[in-house]
Amino acid sequence: METIYVGPTGSGKTTKLYQKYKEIAQQASTDDCLVLLNDATSVRDWRRKIDLESIGSLHIYSYFSFLQQELKRYWDLIEEELVGGRKVLEPLFMTVEPAHYLMSKLVEKEREKGYFIDVKSTMQQIAVQLIDNLNHAALNGLSLTEAKDRLLISAGGDQDKEEAYQVALKVMKGFRRLCLERRCLDYSLLVELYNQYLLPNREYYQSLVERYNYVIVDDLERMTPAGQELVMKLMEVVDDSYLAFNPETSLGKFFGSAPELARERFVDNCEQVELEGSYTASENARELARQLAEGISADGEIDSTGFIQQQIRTELRGDMIAEVACEVIELLQAGVEANRIALITPYPDKVLDFTLSKYLKQEDYSLLSLTKNRLLLDNPFAQALVVLTVLTKPDWGLDVSQSALFQTLNLILEFDPVRSSLLAEKIKENDLRLPDLEQSGLRAKLGFQRAEKYEVFRDWLFNQRKNDFQLEYFFRAAFGNLLSSLVPDEDDMLACRQLIKSFVKFKEVMAKFKDFEERDLGARFIEMINEGTLAAELLYRPEDLEDQVIVATPYTFLSFSYLEDVDYLFLLDLSSELWLLGSSKELSNPHLLSKEEEELEWNDLIDQSLRKEQLANYLQSMLSKVKEGLYIADSDLNSRGWEQTGQLAQWIEKI
Repeated sequence: METIYVGPTGSGKTTKLYQKYKEIAQQASTDDCLVLLNDATSVRDWRRKIDLESIGSLHIYSYFSFLQQELKRYWDLIEEELVGGRKVLEPLFMTVEPAHYLMSKLVEKEREKGYFIDVKSTMQQIAVQLIDNLNHAALNGLSLTEAKDRLLISAGGDQDKEEAYQVALKVMKGFRRLCLERRCLDYSLLVELYNQYLLPNREYYQSLVERYNYVIVDDLERMTPAGQELVMKLMEVVDDSYLAFNPETSLGKFFGSAPELARERFVDNCEQVELEGSYTASENARELARQLAEGISADGEIDSTGFIQQQIRTELRGDMIAEVACEVIELLQAGVEANRIALITPYPDKVLDFTLSKYLKQEDYSLLSLTKNRLLLDNPFAQALVVLTVLTKPDWGLDVSQSALFQTLNLILEFDPVRSSLLAEKIKENDLRLPDLEQSGLRAKLGFQRAEKYEVFRDWLFNQRKNDFQLEYFFRAAFGNLLSSLVPDEDDMLACRQLIKSFVKFKEVMAKFKDFEERDLGARFIEMINEGTLAAELLYRPEDLEDQVIVATPYTFLSFSYLEDVDYLFLLDLSSELWLLGSSKELSNPHLLSKEEEELEWNDLIDQSLRKEQLANYLQSMLSKVKEGLYIADSDLNSRGWEQTGQLAQWIEKI
C-alpha cells in the first residue's frame, strides 16, 4: 500500500506519519521501518518524541545521513568499481570546512594563472559557488559537463563569462578527482557514488529487500530529485509506504528541492489522503497568506481580513526596533507567553539582537535567536580561543580585529571597558605581543590588582609559546585554565567543543592532502575562521523555547521543527531588499541546475519572478503557523543610514 498525506502547513501530516510509525512498531517492529526526514533537527525531534513500550533498532535519518551510513556499510561494493586511488576499508567523509579550503586552494592556483580576473567574487566566495554547483549537479543527477552547459546559458554569449565557466569546470573536475583518489568524500561525491554504484547494484538492492518492509517519508516537497529516486527504489521493495506532501510551499529550491517533480512522481501515483484546514493557523491568517501570495505574483489588491494588528513605520531603524519592543512587551504583560511571539527579519544583525534583548531584559523577559549558521566567532568564548591562539603564536602572522581583542580581554581579565580598550589598543600597536607594563607605562593606568591579573595572564601565554604547540591541545588548555572559571553556559561550551572538533576533523582530512599546504595547519585553520568559513550550527532543545521571545529569519523559523506555531508574528524591515534576495550567483545558479527545468533560459524577468515566488512561499508558509495576529514594522533607513527600497513594503501598503 502506498499512501500519501497531502495538506498545507499545520494540517497534521507529520502527526499522521508518526501514528503510522507507532502502529508499525506495535504490530511488527521498528527494526524494518525506514524513516527519511528533511534534516538533522527533524531527526532529533522525531527520536525525542518516540514513546513506545518496546523499541528495536531506530532507522530514522536525513537523506545525507542515510547515504553516509550505507556507504560505510557497503563500501566494498563501491571500491571494487573504482579505478586508481588509495584502496581503503572505509572512506573519510569531509565536512564543509576542509572541502571549502581545498576548493579555495584550487581556485587560488587558477587566479595565479590569470583566470577568474573578471569575477567580482572573492576567492572564498568562488569556492563556495563551485561547491554549490557540485552539490546541485549530484542532487539533480547531472554530470559536470551537463552542469557547465546549463550554467553557460546565464553567460548570454559573454566570452569572459564563458571562459570563467570553462575554468570553473576544470576546477570542479580537479576537486572531484582529488577527493576520489584519496577517498575523501564531500556531500556531492557521497551522493554521486551512492547513485552511480550502490543504488543500481543487485547485491545492494537485495539488502534493501531484506532489511525494510516499511518506509515513511516526511516533507516530500523539500526532497531533492536524487532523494526522490531513492524513495521510489525503496517503494519497490517494501510492503507499505507512507509519505507526506505540502502542495502550498516550494521552500528549499536553492538547496535542490523539486516539489513539482515530487508531485508528478508521487502525489498522482499514490493513494491520496487529503488533509484540509490547519491546526497551527487561523482562517484569517490563511486567507491573508493566500492573498499575499497572489498579490506578490500578480501585483493584485490585498484585503487584510482584519488580521494585521498594528503597522509600525519610522524613519530610523533604531526607532522601529524600540516601537516593536514596546508592542512585544505589551503582549507579554497582557498574558501572552513569550515563546508564542516570533519576530521575523531577513537581516537579524547584532543591532537587532542587542537592542531587543536590552528592552526585554528591562522587563525581565529574554530573547532567543534561532538564526542558523552564525559565524562561530559570534560566540565570545569561541572567539576568545581564536584570539588567544593568535596572541600565543605571533609568528603565524595572523591578525584579529581590535574589537575582538577588546571583547576577549574584557571576558578573561574582567576589566572595565575603558581599561580593556586601552590594553587592546596597546597590544595592536605592539604587533599583537602583550606589552610589558613598566615599559609601556600601563601599570598605573590599570591599577595594582588589575596589573597583577594581567601579568599572570601574560605569563600563561608566554609559557604556552615554550611548549610543543598543537592547536587542539592548546584549545583545551585555554578553556580549562582561562575560560572555564568564567562560568560558561551550555551554548558557550558547545561552541568551544565544536571549534575543537572542527579542527580535529580538518586535520584528519588534510593528512590525506599533505601536498596541498606547507603552512602549519593550525595557522590555516585560524585564518579560515577569521575569514568566516566556519559557521556555528546552533543546537536547540525544546526547553530552550520556554519563556523566550523568538527572533529568526524566514527560513530558520520555518525549518525549526520544535516550533509548530505562534500566536503573534512580527514582520520587520519590510523595505529591506534582502526579502527578495536571489539564489543565483556569478558562477552558480540553482534554477539552471534543477532537474525540474526542461526549457532552460535565464534573464532578469526569470530572476525577478523566482525571487517573488520564493518570497510568496515564505509568507504563505509563515502565516500558516500564526493563530492570533500579525504585526508589521518598517523604517525608511537601515542600520547604516541608507534608504531602503525593497518591494515587500510596497505590496503590504496595498492592504
